[in-house]
Amino acid sequence: MRIRKIAMVLAGLIAFAGVALWLVVSSSLLAGPRGDLTARILSSKLGRDVAINDGVVVGLGSVLHVRARGVSVPSQTMEDVELAGVGQVAFDVTLRDLIAGRIAPFGIQVDGASANLVIDSDAQNSWGMGAGKPAPATKPATSDGVDLAGLLAGQEIRLTNSAVTYKDARTGLGIDLALTSLALSQKDQSAPLVFQGTGAVNGQDMTLNGSFPREQPFTATLDFDQMNIALSGGPDQGGYGAGFSTAISVEIGELGQLLDVLKLQRTLSGTGQVSAVLKVADGVVSVWDVDVRAALDSGQSLEVTGELGDVTNPYDVTLDTIIRLYSEADMPPATTSRRDLKLTGIQMGLTAQPDGDPTRRMVIETNGFVLDTGGVGLPPISVSEISRTPDGLLRVGQAVLRIGPPDAPFLVLEGAIEDALRLAGIDLGGTLSFPAALIFEPGAFQTPEILGGVTGGFRLRGTGTELGLTDLIAVSEGSDLWHLNVAGSIGNTLNFSDADFEITADIPSSADLLTALGLDPVETGAIKLNTSVSSDGTKWLYNAKISVAQSKFNVDLDLDFDDQTPSIRGQISSDLIRVQQIRDVITASLKLAKIGDQDAAGAPETGDGKRTEPLVLDKPQPATPDDTQPVSADGKRTEPLILAKPGKDDPATAPKARDAGPFRDVTLRPLGSAILLSGLEVDLAIDLRKIEGEKGSTSLKSELKVTGKEALLGPLKFEYGGGYVDFSAALDLEKVPGKLHLSGSTGGWDFGALLEELKIKKRASGTLGGSFDVSGNHVSFNDFLATVTGAATISMRNGSIDSQLLDLAGLGIIPWLFTKDRGPTAPIVCVQAPLTITNGRISTKQSVLETDQVQIVLFGYVDLNRKTLDISGQPRRIGKPLARSPWPFTAVGPMAKPKIRVKSGPRRLRRSDGATTMPERRKICVPDILQLR
Repeated sequence: MRIRKIAMVLAGLIAFAGVALWLVVSSSLLAGPRGDLTARILSSKLGRDVAINDGVVVGLGSVLHVRARGVSVPSQTMEDVELAGVGQVAFDVTLRDLIAGRIAPFGIQVDGASANLVIDSDAQNSWGMGAGKPAPATKPATSDGVDLAGLLAGQEIRLTNSAVTYKDARTGLGIDLALTSLALSQKDQSAPLVFQGTGAVNGQDMTLNGSFPREQPFTATLDFDQMNIALSGGPDQGGYGAGFSTAISVEIGELGQLLDVLKLQRTLSGTGQVSAVLKVADGVVSVWDVDVRAALDSGQSLEVTGELGDVTNPYDVTLDTIIRLYSEADMPPATTSRRDLKLTGIQMGLTAQPDGDPTRRMVIETNGFVLDTGGVGLPPISVSEISRTPDGLLRVGQAVLRIGPPDAPFLVLEGAIEDALRLAGIDLGGTLSFPAALIFEPGAFQTPEILGGVTGGFRLRGTGTELGLTDLIAVSEGSDLWHLNVAGSIGNTLNFSDADFEITADIPSSADLLTALGLDPVETGAIKLNTSVSSDGTKWLYNAKISVAQSKFNVDLDLDFDDQTPSIRGQISSDLIRVQQIRDVITASLKLAKIGDQDAAGAPETGDGKRTEPLVLDKPQPATPDDTQPVSADGKRTEPLILAKPGKDDPATAPKARDAGPFRDVTLRPLGSAILLSGLEVDLAIDLRKIEGEKGSTSLKSELKVTGKEALLGPLKFEYGGGYVDFSAALDLEKVPGKLHLSGSTGGWDFGALLEELKIKKRASGTLGGSFDVSGNHVSFNDFLATVTGAATISMRNGSIDSQLLDLAGLGIIPWLFTKDRGPTAPIVCVQAPLTITNGRISTKQSVLETDQVQIVLFGYVDLNRKTLDISGQPRRIGKPLARSPWPFTAVGPMAKPKIRVKSGPRRLRRSDGATTMPERRKICVPDILQLR
């Protein structure tokens, strides 16, 4: 009995102890100690400080209900920053699994989870381990430990009211991910891990879905109201540990929502698409098949394609970028006017390989020209230090634009853009550096370093609609042959308003310059230019002072570029012009012009090193019969050689290939033509008060007027040394704006003096005169010569010429053929040359040169386009047109070196109407055969 009582007491004590232990273990009084113990275990495993502020509550039973509150993981690198936290986590564990040593929680619920990923301005991040904190030890899972891969098998985890925050103080980038709900589930270990969630990113609602099978391809989507992001990928053959690839696709129905997600001001509206393949293998992250496209509602578009071989290596990248500033429907048409010039697009290409030099290409497209540069060098555009400002602007802290050859760009712009999306807050420093030869004619100089270079700088500040230029300085350097200095500013470079410039330039010695360029020296004296340009709104003031030794010019212009009635008014004046100095300047300019003349490029060279053109002649065309046309003795009509009109594929007239340099597709008119055809009204007075030469002094007054329908220069009258010039120039801007019409007359000029100017040291005399009425294209001087059409007459009277000049090429045409006297000179009674000009071909049928004994009739042509001639001459005694010509001759071939033949051509002529009698009073300088009766 006593034993029974003792047993009952012991049983009661055990029961009481069990109940007491049960109550103690499950009591909230021990929640704090349990939390501390759990936090220490987690800290040891994670290598981080973990705090469970509100303890751990365990509900005992066959199934243990565990609940922890106030879990916090503070940052070990930043004070007062919580790296991660959980408001409450609850799960169940069966007692049987615990006794068996298995941890298989189920019914896991997490509420109020948060993570704070922060980077400060010193690049310190909140998730670092901190000084003296060892990283947690890791070891492979064993059968006795937790099988993390199968932890969720047959389970579901639900997260509510969770958030992830990312903030970068360096870039201003911030992401606030708020998850209202997130469910992760896996039916079994062979089934995929599936997640579904809803929430918002930076206030933009989104849904999240994904499926991740073990070692199999996965998919994930992130869907916003107007934007969808899709991921699909899979592991390499060796599994995810060996590497994986992910195809990324983004469809943007409204770019404004993307800006909202990025916490940027909604300054753009449009659509976009992004696709790429992300690959990770052997620790290298690469991006392939990049294709980014964006189209704005305002018409602009962007395309970026290429690949990044190693995202950490800037020298392993291939990218092509196309920026269009207008849609195809709104693309501005090609323009000939600088006023209508618009930037239409930019194309950039960059190819950089780790084992080679980077190559780049940049194409700047306008509706007036295309600038195309490329080669080995740095990218044409680079940006860095991209950040978001507190007020939601996209800031580019470092932008660099390089224009020109990659190895030596002409212009480099470098600085910051405070609002990159709206091109506002621009602050760029510009550096100029280019060969001085570019100012004259690119590619024309074989040794451009002779002229040195031009260097300088300026500052650009403003927006994409109003961009000011200040502190402009540009100077020449590296050569004493010439000097240049430019200083100024522009209120708005986009419409060139409110400008203020000072330009000075000088050439100390033209002879030294020409000699350095390998040309014959011509000394003009010092040439100086001082120019000032200023504007206020649409009104401009221009003043230039030009001096050549003692000769001086002043140009004063008032310009008003008002859209309704643009105008130029002013005066060109001079108090002194010395004829010799101006003559020297013209001579020097002609020599300089030869540098850029590539017409003879590729032509064979003669023994003296001069280039000649091959002679290409078409079959002559028959002419319309004329009763007064000379006929040879065999009955055949003699005609001057007339060539067929060249076709567009004629190799003799086809344009020769040239190195166009970086510019192509140029539609802009030359500046002079552009001004004339721009609708400007011009009223320009010309007053040259004293023109002084060896034979006295004179003056010249004229005016240039341009209205909406015509442009007129003159009449311009000039008299000097017994000679005169009287001509006018006109343009019909309404009907034929491309044609310049010149008409006038000249006379009284000394033939001997002209030969002296041409450096021909033979005696000659006579009075030259002429008239002309021609027209041609005014795009350039060469175009005018190639298209000039009209009529002209050259005449001379009462002259003489050195006898040796009459002995053509020393081939036996002896002076006594022209005169009875055998003195050093032969008299020239008269010369009369009526000329017909058609598209640069000067032809004549009745040109006559008469001495006191002989009349020479010339016929043929000179072709200025081909630089060839074909001239025939038939000398006969005066009054004997039907007599045999003893010395007919021809000159055929290149103008520079024609082939002259004597006793060539018909020797006898007859009139087709049978006329044989000369009149009693013959007319001088009219072909005798035309005077027969």
